[in-house]
Parts: sequence; structure tokens; C-alpha cells
Amino acid sequence: MRDFSVAIAAGAMVLLAWGLRAEEGTTESHGAPASLLPGIGAHDSRIRTDPDVVPWRAVGRLQAASINFRASCTATLVGPSAVVTAAHCIFNRRVQRYFPPAALHFLIGYTGSRYTGHAIGTAIKISDAYDPDRPEETVGSDWALVFLDKNLGSEGRVLPILSEPPENGAKVALGGYQKDHSLVLMADTRCHIVGRFVDAGGRLLLRHNCAATNGTSGAPLLIERGGRWHVAAIEVVGRTGASGGAAAMLDEAINRF
Repeated sequence: MRDFSVAIAAGAMVLLAWGLRAEEGTTESHGAPASLLPGIGAHDSRIRTDPDVVPWRAVGRLQAASINFRASCTATLVGPSAVVTAAHCIFNRRVQRYFPPAALHFLIGYTGSRYTGHAIGTAIKISDAYDPDRPEETVGSDWALVFLDKNLGSEGRVLPILSEPPENGAKVALGGYQKDHSLVLMADTRCHIVGRFVDAGGRLLLRHNCAATNGTSGAPLLIERGGRWHVAAIEVVGRTGASGGAAAMLDEAINRF
């Protein structure tokens, strides 16, 4: 049996050492040096990525809107009409409740001037263990599935979820619609898993050294297995003052379709 007192202490120490949750929004960070943004260090290794090529064809921009508040994150098609993202991305902290499904818009193939497809949420499923009032303690369960009003997951646009955690040192890629480049898909394609830890509830997270900042919450940590790309986890935390962050595993989400 897991020693949860150890898990709580270890999770808190890692979160303190590795940084803050990215606050999502649609406002650009005008003139902010990359080194000052959560999850990006002195050397910005991100590149602009074509959203119409594999595996990025499955990655899109998720927009949430209410009367007086807008937020933007990243989400990934894991079914013909289902995307996975971070639960905190669809929680409206101004009114302390989740956005209604119809307020969620998913854009695939988005480049600012155009998009390949658009769908609206019809239902959401959120991890039973995630508590928006205790986000740090439950960060390992910070995931949500958003079901859409149309099938956008054509051939090559749906990515499977990896069922087992990859090994430390495994090569991964991370990309999304980030606050300082919100109109294009930016990705770090040459990074690795550098460790792992658990949150207060014992849920596993993967530490990585990929450069990514605000807006990447919910983005897929991608890994290639057997010639096919998989979603290993989703981004939930960015490191302060350096490249890297932490991604939540999705083994719970696999059985929620």
C-alpha cells in the first residue's frame, strides 16, 4: 500500500521546486522575454509547427467563453468527437464553476487566419479525483474529456492514449497554442521525460524538459511507439524560470468514453 503521507510531502516539494500552474487566457504577452514565462528558460527551443501534419493534426485550440471571461487552452482528439484537455482549463474561476459544454469551442488546424474544423461541446467528463479548490493537491487528476457536436476525428486526426507510463529518458514532444504565440501551433520536438512524482492522492505525473508556456495546459505530451504517435500524458504545470513542467497521466480517462 502506498504511503500517502510520503506522497503528499513529495508532491508538494516537487510542485514547489518545479513551478506554478499556468494561468490561461487569450491576451498576448507583449515583449515578455521567453525566460520570464513559465516553462521556458533562457534558450527557447520551440518551433512553429504545421497543424496539418502528423501528429499535430490531432491537436487543436480549445476556447471557453462566458459573458465577461474568455480562456484558451490546448486539446487533442482522442476519439472521433472527443478531445482531452486539462480540467482547470474549463473551470471558470470568476464564478467558481465549470463552463457549460456549449461555451466550449474546439478548432482543429487553426492558424489564426483559418481553421480546418470547428465543433462545440455537448458534454464533459471530469476526473472524479480533481478538485478545483485544491488544484495542487489533485493535479495528477487534472484532466477532462469534452464531447463535441460533430466528428472532427477523420483519418490521422485521432491519437490513442498510452496506457502505461513511459520510461525516464524517453524522447517526447509537446506543443500547443501558447499565450505568446496564440495564433500558431508552437512545439518543442526534442525533449525528454526526466522524472516522475505523485500528487497528494498518489496520482502519477511525468516531469519533462520541454519548453512550453501558458496556453499549453491540456496539450499532449506525445511519444512514438511502434511507428505510431500516442498521448502519453497532458500538460498541467509549467516550471518557473526554466524549460520544463509536469504532465498528468490519462489511464483513468481511457475508460471514460
